[in-house]
Amino acid sequence: MICFVVLPGPSHDLVAIPMLLDPVDFKTWIGDTACDSDALLDRLAERGAEAVIPPKKNRTLPRTFDRDTDRERHRIETVFRKIKEFRAIATRYDKTASRFAAGIYRVAGIIAAR
Repeated sequence: MICFVVLPGPSHDLVAIPMLLDPVDFKTWIGDTACDSDALLDRLAERGAEAVIPPKKNRTLPRTFDRDTDRERHRIETVFRKIKEFRAIATRYDKTASRFAAGIYRVAGIIAAR
């Protein structure tokens, strides 16, 4: 299952994560260093999910993470890179959230058909 949330304007990734956590059942959350927040880590622990998030360099208390699973994150990043090859998506050409979401679905279908 793939979920995404269209946020208004320039927003940090952590704003959308609570909206993505609730409807999906998962055992492992793979994220980049932008997701390294104590609140998110606590929420994932409450759900019993493993957090595979590299710690930020400025973290005062160092923590460990599964480096082997983190190496697989490149697959997710590759999908985003392929989606952003389409100019209308990369530049957010569509003004409304519903049309932008439709564009993402359309592009995902094109990529899957290749």
